[in-house]
Amino acid sequence: MNAQPSTSTISGSASCQTHLSTTNSQQRLRATTSYTVVAKESTVSSTAVLSSPNSLTTALRALLPLDHHQDHHRSWKGLAFKWLALVYCFLSLIFLSTALYKHICLPVHDVPASPPLQFLSAEQRLSRIPGLRMLDPYLLPGSRPKDNTAITACLWTTDSEDSLLSLAPWASNWQGPISLVVVTMQTPRSTSHHQLIEQLRNLQRYPSLSSLSLHLVHTAENHHPPSTAYLNIARLFAVSPTVMLFPANLSNIPPPSFYATLVSRRPNRKPVLVTGATSPSAFSIPPLTPVVLPRNYPAWCTERAFLPSRVAEYDDCLWQLWLEEYGLGQVNITVKLDAEEGAGPAATRLRNRLSGRYRVETCDLAMKRLDPPGTSKNLRRRLQWVKSFCRQVGSHVCILEYLLNSMQTENAIKNSSP
Repeated sequence: MNAQPSTSTISGSASCQTHLSTTNSQQRLRATTSYTVVAKESTVSSTAVLSSPNSLTTALRALLPLDHHQDHHRSWKGLAFKWLALVYCFLSLIFLSTALYKHICLPVHDVPASPPLQFLSAEQRLSRIPGLRMLDPYLLPGSRPKDNTAITACLWTTDSEDSLLSLAPWASNWQGPISLVVVTMQTPRSTSHHQLIEQLRNLQRYPSLSSLSLHLVHTAENHHPPSTAYLNIARLFAVSPTVMLFPANLSNIPPPSFYATLVSRRPNRKPVLVTGATSPSAFSIPPLTPVVLPRNYPAWCTERAFLPSRVAEYDDCLWQLWLEEYGLGQVNITVKLDAEEGAGPAATRLRNRLSGRYRVETCDLAMKRLDPPGTSKNLRRRLQWVKSFCRQVGSHVCILEYLLNSMQTENAIKNSSP
C-alpha cells in the first residue's frame, strides 16, 4: 500500500516532466523554424538582389534599413560635392600660380632664335628691321660657304618679273654667296602671293643661284622704307663674315673677274669703296659705289627717309661710313653702274636741304663724343680730323643753301615777269 503512492507520484512527476519537456521542445522547435524561414527568405532575397542588373545599388537598399536610406543618400551627395569643390579649388590654384609665374618671372619678348640666326651678335639682333609678321627670312636658305674668306653680296630688288629674271645673269659673274631682299606689296596668303612664292622657289633650279639666301619683305602701298633698310636686312642675314653692299639695280652686272679680284684685294677689318675713281672724297664719291665691310661692323646705314631715292639714300650711307671710319679706303675696281633718273627740281632741293641739316647734326654729335679729347694723341688727331671734315660739310651745306636760294629767286623773278 505504501509502495503504490510513491510509484504514482514518480509516474505523475514523470508525466508532468514529459509534458513540460514536450512543451519546451515544441517551443524550441517553433522558434528554430521561424528563424530558419526568416534566414532562408533573407538569403533568397539577397541572392536575387545580387543577381539583378543594378546589383550594387539594390543590395545597399536591401541590406540597409529603409528609414536610414535617405540620410545615407544625402550624406553621399554632400561628400561628393565637397570632393568636387576641393578638386576645383586645387586645379584653379595650380592654373593661377602658373599664369602668375609666366607673367612675372618670364620675359615678354623671350623668343627662341631659329637655327639660321644663331650666329648673329646682340647688336645685329637689336638692329632696326621690320617686324617678323612683315618679314620672311631665309625663304631660300642657300648653302653656307666653307671658306671664311668668302664675301656675301647684299642686294635688294622688287618682285617685278624683269628684276627677278636679271638675278641669274648677275649671279653668273659672282662666285660667292648672295643675300637678296625681295620687296613685295602682295597681301600674304593671297593667290598672287602664293604665285610669287612659287616663282621665287623656282630660282633654285639655276646652278648659279645655289648659294642664294632670299628674304621676303612685305610693304604697304602707302609706306616705302628707305632702300638702305633693305641693304641692312641683307647684311644682317649674310652667311659670311665679310659683305659687299651693292645698292644698284640687278641690271648692272659686274665683270666676270670681279669676285676673284675683290677677294684677293679685300681688307681685313675696315670698310673700303669698290671704285675705279682716283682719290675719292666724301663729296665726290660716284653714285651707288659698292662698299666692302665686315658684317659685324658697328655702323649701319642710316634709315632716315627724306624722299624716296636710291642714289641719295645710299649717298648718306657712304657719308656716314666715311665719318665713322675717318675716311674710307679704296679697292681699285671699275664697275659700270647706271644711276636712276633724278627727281624733279623741287623735290631735289627739298631733299638736299634736309640731308644737309642731317649731316650738320651728325657732325655736331661726333665732335661731342670726342670732346674733351683727353691726353691721347689718337683722340686729338681724330677730333682735328672731324672738325676739318665738318667744316667742309658746313661749307658744302652753305653752298647748297646759296644755290637753292638763288634758284628760288630766279624762279620767282621769272614767274613775276610778264
